[in-house]
Amino acid sequence: MLPSTDVSRDESRGAGPDRAEVVVALAAIALGLFVFFASFSIDLGTGYDRIGPRFFPYVVAAGLVLSGSFLARGALRRPNPSPTEFHLQTSWPAIGTLALALGSSVLLLERAGFILTAALLFFLVARAFESRRPWRDAVVGLLLSVFVYVAFTRGLGLVLPHGLL
Repeated sequence: MLPSTDVSRDESRGAGPDRAEVVVALAAIALGLFVFFASFSIDLGTGYDRIGPRFFPYVVAAGLVLSGSFLARGALRRPNPSPTEFHLQTSWPAIGTLALALGSSVLLLERAGFILTAALLFFLVARAFESRRPWRDAVVGLLLSVFVYVAFTRGLGLVLPHGLL
């Protein structure tokens, strides 16, 4: 008599889908549904607009629901990896640099202005992701923030803090 073998279960894989992935997927779907239903409270205005003020919230809601659906499908199809397959490590210096970047953005936006604050934010985030080219990061951050500032203030007519510049 041969020993029985269970072919349906592979012991190198986990028992089911990763719960964290499923929770993130369901949260994205729930947020998309919330945005969709909250969009009904937006006043339509005079009716002269071709698109209307509800269009972009609907697009965002659809994107969230679709993204959440794809995430859920992937999480449910992919078995949970065993603990020996990978090990994630937390980089506390990177998290500290990101916290510094966000904190400095909040504190400096009105004082230093959008351009310098956004350039500093770009530079610090690049440092947190271990970029090895600080001069390039500073120049790209400055050019990108100037481009965004001009596009938003001149192109869209929005007011951004000009600060020192």
